[in-house]
Amino acid sequence: MHDAFLKSVFADRRMVEILIRRHSPEWAIEIDFSTLREEPTGLVSKKTFQRRHPDMIWSADTVNGESVLFLLEFQRRVEQLMALRTTTYSALTLEGIVAGPNFRPGDSLPEFVYLVLYHGDSLWTAPTHVTDLFQRSDPGRYRLVQWREGRGDDRSRDDLAALVLGLARNLSPEDMAGQLSALWRSIEKHGDPGLAGLMGQSVDTMLELRDYPARLMKGGAKTMAEVVDRFRQGMDELVRRGVRQGIEQGIRQGRQQGRAMLLRRQIQRKFGEETETRVTGLLGKLTSPEGIDKVTDALLECATGDEFIERVRMGS
Repeated sequence: MHDAFLKSVFADRRMVEILIRRHSPEWAIEIDFSTLREEPTGLVSKKTFQRRHPDMIWSADTVNGESVLFLLEFQRRVEQLMALRTTTYSALTLEGIVAGPNFRPGDSLPEFVYLVLYHGDSLWTAPTHVTDLFQRSDPGRYRLVQWREGRGDDRSRDDLAALVLGLARNLSPEDMAGQLSALWRSIEKHGDPGLAGLMGQSVDTMLELRDYPARLMKGGAKTMAEVVDRFRQGMDELVRRGVRQGIEQGIRQGRQQGRAMLLRRQIQRKFGEETETRVTGLLGKLTSPEGIDKVTDALLECATGDEFIERVRMGS
């Protein structure tokens, strides 16, 4: 009943203007209040499929053409995790805007002001910022892990995660050989046989699915040492046969049909002949390199044949 009463009052743009002028004066001096308008609040989280939304959303334009959103929440009780809720609702609102038909790549996101209108009997004691809910972390900030070419310091050479990211780039055979060697040296320093075995098999599978000449894709390696050795042998063969120029041209042009054949061979090796037979028809529907890339990702990530078939079916 209380929320219904408050919503009826703050559904009036004059009351919202008074609210903004009093409790958000830094924006009040910039806003063109003739553009103040109420927005729909229904938001759906794609991950949880639960309907979650603030009580009211109002938007306005500044005199400089920027957009500002005012999210209103009516609260009768003190909620210690209110800052988490307002952060979640803000993120869902932004997701809805970005997914909308009027948002284009490069557009600026609207500015946000979240107003919690509290009408309880006791004083409000909950934190007003989400970072205040944590002792040692900042949930509003992410840490970037990236491959950076040309960094020669010891820390970058020992960054195994960054070296693995480097393998996912479109590398020439010569650059791939250097990247494999750097990865091998980093794995050797870790001294973990299980990790070395995992990386050896994963990298071996990745190389077989790349658009490199057949002599470079000698599968069956069990360790990173074998992967590096086989790749180097293939490179030496190609150099001796004078086909170095053809390598780059073949990579640029792509070999979609050849990649599909390699995919089928890898599927049979990992999941068995039955799974390979069941997905043959689905693979025939792939018409782009992007489609083959998705199936390749599924091959590396799925643990069972049924899981892999479902992923291929969803992506075809």
